Amino acid sequence: MKDILKIAFILFVVCGLAAGSLSFVNLATKDRIAAFAKEEKIAAFQRIFPSADSFTERPAADGGEVRDWDAVAGGAVVGSVHLLKPMGYSGAIQLVFGEDASGALTGVQVLSHTETPGLGAKITTAAWTDQFKGATRDRVVLRKDDAAGAIDAIAAATISSRAVTRAVHDAMGGGN
Repeated sequence: MKDILKIAFILFVVCGLAAGSLSFVNLATKDRIAAFAKEEKIAAFQRIFPSADSFTERPAADGGEVRDWDAVAGGAVVGSVHLLKPMGYSGAIQLVFGEDASGALTGVQVLSHTETPGLGAKITTAAWTDQFKGATRDRVVLRKDDAAGAIDAIAAATISSRAVTRAVHDAMGGGN
């Protein structure tokens, strides 16, 4: 009985030290990770709206997370960038898209996802996201769902393709 208590106490101490170490590392790196995520988001904005000099946040109507930015070039608003989080096959897909003043897409960029590697993960490839460039809202539909659509689904990843396409289509024309 004494041996069991001794082993349990040692296990308790080891687990406590491990939990404490993980908490310390999390606390020490939290700000750095948040800063990196913000830099990554701004870099994605630049890729999808290369003509913009800067991006100005539009406060969320409900006081929640900022999801829309004005794209500014030469002091004038030339379009907008929107952050979306639709549900894909395996979970949430975080993406941004740009829309110029005429309502055409300037690009789509997936920031994070948990889609199936080798299948749904192809939503991050330029070969797929480049289909969105220049498309207007009426053309942001999968060809599989509507012959007038401009977007080809990814083979064996229709749910992921449809999630991104529908989210962008529904959010176009003034944000979400």
